[in-house]
Amino acid sequence: MKKYLGIILLSMALFGCQSNVISEGLSSLVAAPEIKGVALKSFSVEEQRVVFDVTLYNPNIYPLPISGLSGDIELNQIAIGSMAVNADEMIGAQETQVVTLPIQLDTKAITSAATSIFTTQQANYSFKGSIETAAGTLPISKQGKLSIGDILSVL
Repeated sequence: MKKYLGIILLSMALFGCQSNVISEGLSSLVAAPEIKGVALKSFSVEEQRVVFDVTLYNPNIYPLPISGLSGDIELNQIAIGSMAVNADEMIGAQETQVVTLPIQLDTKAITSAATSIFTTQQANYSFKGSIETAAGTLPISKQGKLSIGDILSVL
């Protein structure tokens, strides 16, 4: 009986190693989508929410299913919020697609960021997160600048 249990445990361990190797192999074959643009769609202090339209480009030669996005965003180096969105999107091979991302805000942080924006007349953002795909989790990041006109147009 111990012999059979030992064989079963060894088989499970080897299967676990093999599936891990397969998973790592797939991840190395899949390039993460690139963020080509970020546009501020809406901003509401009352709802403690900001919505961005993010243009994603799939550099792969095959369509890429996306099941989720998550990450944190900073404005002028102040962490203002985070997001975790379940998605059921498919980005075509070597195509771009706009994905709308709602982000819950930290009220105190957004007040500090807004003060910083109007004081410095700059709105530098950074996003660090990940995209969930069929091949696994792919890290993404983007830095850029929002124009003051864009910010004022949604207030």
